[in-house]
Amino acid sequence: MSKIDQISPEQLASCRKQLERRWKSRKIDEALLEHAWQVVYEIATFLYDELGATKVAVFGSLTEPIGFTKSSDIDIAVWGISDDTHTKAYDKVLDMNTGFKIDLINIDMMKGSFRERVQQQAIPIKKEEHPTIWKTIYQHKQRNVFPIKETEIYEMNRKKLTQRINDELVKIEDTLARIQRGLEKLKVVHVDVAEFIENTIATDLANIYSGIERIFERIANEVDGSLPRSRWHKNLLEQMTRQRPERPPVISDNTALQLEKLLNFRHKVNNIYGKELVYENTLVHAETIDELFEKISHDLKTFTDSLTHSKEDIKE
Repeated sequence: MSKIDQISPEQLASCRKQLERRWKSRKIDEALLEHAWQVVYEIATFLYDELGATKVAVFGSLTEPIGFTKSSDIDIAVWGISDDTHTKAYDKVLDMNTGFKIDLINIDMMKGSFRERVQQQAIPIKKEEHPTIWKTIYQHKQRNVFPIKETEIYEMNRKKLTQRINDELVKIEDTLARIQRGLEKLKVVHVDVAEFIENTIATDLANIYSGIERIFERIANEVDGSLPRSRWHKNLLEQMTRQRPERPPVISDNTALQLEKLLNFRHKVNNIYGKELVYENTLVHAETIDELFEKISHDLKTFTDSLTHSKEDIKE
């Protein structure tokens, strides 16, 4: 039985009402939005002029000005570049020191519902177009960005939060598939090549935890309204196991224990040179990562389902 299952319907209803009050009180930071769009145009210019991109667009958090904060990601989709060029572009973007976390997606490599979602949500950035004030940029999305009726605010934000979580899980699934292909290759390749594949798998495992952590950070920002101030990564994980006034626990204690092991492994990947990594640990994590992902996906599905209004919530 999950932690959410142990909470009474009355407690869940109280959480939803607290969250509704929080979402209704959110403010728009105009200066932050204008700065974010300046960054977007700088990156778009680089992608068009230096890499020959055929189209650049914004999706995700920046398409929703309500609730966009200094810790929000800027999600950018790019068309018309190869996978290798995308990797170089992403490295260059990270070096720009924009002050934001940038997620650069090569849309030509994406498939299925995630690709369709990005295309439906995207705000195109035209080549050589100068930044405009954010209010003009959002005009064509007025109803989806700024709810007309106050009663729509909770439901709209709930659906957006759920969709963002699902989008991140889809991206993680692509990385999981790459890890499984790597494990299959290790069975047949020469030992000299095996080390390179193991190193790639280690990096993919670290990226999976980063994707899960982005989900937790979004929940902390949009639902809890606060992030940990110290021992950030470990305390954020622990925060997700606790019940708060605005929500039930996000993950179970058991899931958190397994994620903590992956977090510690990511720290080693990010701070130890390849030859010093113990690859036996890499393979242990790689061989169990699908099972862990299934658990976190289940916990997150239970959490997002808990946000749905019931008939009792409507009664004041």
